[in-house]
Amino acid sequence: MSEIVIKRGLNIPISGAASGDVVDLPRPATVAYSPTEFNGLVAKPAIREGDAVERGTVLFFHKHDARIVFRSPSAGRVSEIRRGARRVITDFIVETAELDATAEMPKFTLEQLEKLDADAALEAAMGTGLFGAFKTRPLNKMPTGEEAPQSIFIGGWETGPLQPDVDVLLSEDDQAALQAAITVFGRFAPKVHLGIRRGAKNPAFVGLKGVDIHEFTGPHPAGDPGVQVNHVDPPRGSMRVWTIRAWDAVLLGRALLTGEFEATRIYAAVGAGVAKPRFVRTLAGAPMADIVGETNGGEHRWIRGSVLTGVAVDSARWASFLARAIHVLPDEVPRRLFGWALPEFFTWSVHRAFLSGFLPNLGTEGSDHTVDLRPGIWGGVRAMVPVDAYRRVIATPDIMPEFLFKSMASGDIEESIQLGLLDLTDEEAALCTYICP
Repeated sequence: MSEIVIKRGLNIPISGAASGDVVDLPRPATVAYSPTEFNGLVAKPAIREGDAVERGTVLFFHKHDARIVFRSPSAGRVSEIRRGARRVITDFIVETAELDATAEMPKFTLEQLEKLDADAALEAAMGTGLFGAFKTRPLNKMPTGEEAPQSIFIGGWETGPLQPDVDVLLSEDDQAALQAAITVFGRFAPKVHLGIRRGAKNPAFVGLKGVDIHEFTGPHPAGDPGVQVNHVDPPRGSMRVWTIRAWDAVLLGRALLTGEFEATRIYAAVGAGVAKPRFVRTLAGAPMADIVGETNGGEHRWIRGSVLTGVAVDSARWASFLARAIHVLPDEVPRRLFGWALPEFFTWSVHRAFLSGFLPNLGTEGSDHTVDLRPGIWGGVRAMVPVDAYRRVIATPDIMPEFLFKSMASGDIEESIQLGLLDLTDEEAALCTYICP
């Protein structure tokens, strides 16, 4: 077991964190997939509008590798297949049925998984309907079976703003499923890694075999698998490292052990726009309005995922397959006359532009101080001045962000790659955007 300390990064003290026990929600009237959230996926329908489906019925598959399938979270009827520009499929919408009939899938024991060859193990993982949770480093694309991974990295820690962490998403009951996932990953990948928070006590991580465990500590993005990969096993040459979150790996492992598609998810409804931030248990792809419940007054911005790298969508849409949080932000950004000249004790200041920047605990790990941050842009387009501000949030080693961003802005792809374009993660780039002076 290795221990890695990440010193650079930033914990944003945004208000609206979820708390309390997980609330079980009633069965939603509809569930939906959004194929566009899977980078690199070309969705091809396996059903038609009006077809009856069971939980686990294949809704669509990857056009370039039909073994990668996506399964229905609920029994019911396919009410609509929505298309956007150039007829790209944006949503598969299923009206749920009261009786949750389940489609049969291949079922394995742990001993059977240990005996699978590489091709059979990869096909078994693809057939679970959960293979879309994998991302490649670099490029953050969904992998296919055309090339073997250099290794597989399981992220067991979440540090994104207001995102639910592993202690909410996993329990002792998930240890067997996580072990099954690690076993099948080890059949088609030379090495399997697991990154966890230093001192983590989650029972799902106890007694795991066939995996190298690495402990991390530090501010966000220390919990991002892409950052962790760069410290443990960075991609070499043309090879790719596949990453997956531990809670998604558990779902994949459980599907292999039970022969049923696991459709239940835990989501967090967070943000200053939520009247009562909470954790809920419901079906994957449930309506966001069901998950969030009551909102505060006024106009809001609904984000699937975190405020850094999530996607702003209409409130009438459905929860994400990959992200586990719905963040609701008030759209109104109040302005105060001569606000720049006031001491501003309760304004979050990364650069200590206000007196609040000198508060000792604001923004540090474990701090209870939070700020109502809104989606306002304080400033405008300016020339990029290399004042070494970005470097403080770049956790990946050996990247000079000012030079990298200038080469990207000038369109010099070759130089950008040499300066670390393929090593930079979405979370690091988002933090640079957030703290830009």
